[in-house]
Amino acid sequence: MTEITKDPRVIIFFAAVIASLLILAPMPGDGGLQTRLKYGLDLEGGSWLQLKLQGAIVQPQLDPIKILEKQFGDALNRPVEVEWRQGSTEYTIAVEGRATKAQVDDLGYPQSTVTPRGNATRITISASPVGVMMNYLQTSLDSDVKYLGPDPLSFEIRSNVTRESLEEILAVVGGTLAPGDAGFSEGVTEETVDETKQILDRKLNRLGLADIKVRVVDNKFILIDLAGVTVTDAQDIVGKPGIFEIRIQTTANESIHVLYGGEIVDVSLPTGDQSGNWGVPFTLSEEGALAFQKAAIDTGATRNRMDHEVSMHLDNELIFSAPLAPDLAGSLEVAPLRSMVAQVGGDSQRAHDLYIHLREGALPVNVEIIGSGQVTAALGDQFKKQVFIAGVLAMLAAGLMVFLRYRNPKIVVPMVATSFSEVLMMLAVAALLNWQLDLAAIAGLIVVIGTGIDHLVIITDELLYEGKMPSGKVYLARLSSAFGIIMAAAATTIVAMLPLFGMGFGAFKSFALITIAGVLIGVFIARPAFGRIVGKIMQADQ
Repeated sequence: MTEITKDPRVIIFFAAVIASLLILAPMPGDGGLQTRLKYGLDLEGGSWLQLKLQGAIVQPQLDPIKILEKQFGDALNRPVEVEWRQGSTEYTIAVEGRATKAQVDDLGYPQSTVTPRGNATRITISASPVGVMMNYLQTSLDSDVKYLGPDPLSFEIRSNVTRESLEEILAVVGGTLAPGDAGFSEGVTEETVDETKQILDRKLNRLGLADIKVRVVDNKFILIDLAGVTVTDAQDIVGKPGIFEIRIQTTANESIHVLYGGEIVDVSLPTGDQSGNWGVPFTLSEEGALAFQKAAIDTGATRNRMDHEVSMHLDNELIFSAPLAPDLAGSLEVAPLRSMVAQVGGDSQRAHDLYIHLREGALPVNVEIIGSGQVTAALGDQFKKQVFIAGVLAMLAAGLMVFLRYRNPKIVVPMVATSFSEVLMMLAVAALLNWQLDLAAIAGLIVVIGTGIDHLVIITDELLYEGKMPSGKVYLARLSSAFGIIMAAAATTIVAMLPLFGMGFGAFKSFALITIAGVLIGVFIARPAFGRIVGKIMQADQ
């Protein structure tokens, strides 16, 4: 028997079992002794939501000059003339009478100059043809719009819009949609789905709900399991934004409140200029613009920018701080501005993170709750008990079948103990990696018990081919033959589970994940040790 304890396979096996027991050992907690295992919605109780992302990918055919004529003509209440040179990123608008920069800024063109010329005004805006189109779509649809590419020219509209309503908006400026499904298709891009999931993940993590599952299905749906949370609270958590606040510095360590996130009516995607500087455009309500102007003037931020930085906070956590830009400070001295840009320099990732923070709670696309449900805590406890009973019965049934086959405790006990150890190791891996155990995962555990016993029977039958346990090279040859069969069966099981794992559905993924983990633990740790242990036990008995 001393040879067994020196075998590296046996040493690894026992080390893994001891580590698993330490990982799963109950620890004192708020509610008494608690293990590190995390339970899913099925076993813990809670609620689930199914969200459908609303949006469309479109290919509009538009003339930027007609758009500007419409926008500025309506805003100034008189005809305008628009000029643009091919390849330029500037448009010039000429209009009779006076126009103010505030009027231009309110149209969503903050980078502009307004020059009076006699009885007329010359307005120069810095915008590309694509930028003009995006501006028109955003303001007309009251929605975020993302530019997808030039060939063909396409945009992603991040709100619920129909083809008919969009065609009406385009017709106002002489535009149309490309014919067929290419011109209008429901859905959003994979990047937008990931962005939505990222916002939900961040929000749930901030609320202390890091174990919540947020899963994406087919780039159209998001499934959320909130263990221990009611349906009403779940809908509130998903739909409620974080507490966003803008403050302005008064002294070195002091600042005053300016406005809350409710005054931010729109946040656009980060944009970069020709110098590589990035910014996040956002729009304030009229009340918010007045409050921001008053605070900027009263604190001296418009005259002494560097000593009075504007800071943004999300749930009291600082996420951005910078002085006012020189042109913004000058404009605020004259009039309130609704359209602003939070400049972050050359860091595009920081711009993206700020955009996520500004949008936190307000998802990048509209979502529709198409399904919801709840599992009560009492029902979850009942499921736990039933699952435990099912696992015990599965282990006993497997042990009984093995006993009926071999009728030798020296074979049956190591076999059942090995199978039980595999369950311990799988649970320890789940606890270590914070996997949530749901009914599907438990089903995977029971499947692994069955396949594990099958593999142990294969090993035993190969070793007892002639009715007794061989030794020396014959023993090693038969053990190697058994493992050839086991490895082929294990590979088949893993390959069969991969499509379920890749589908993304929670139940399928949990089942596949625990099954794959169990098979790998079995073939690389538990079953090699069993082959050595049962061989030495039977050889010593002969």
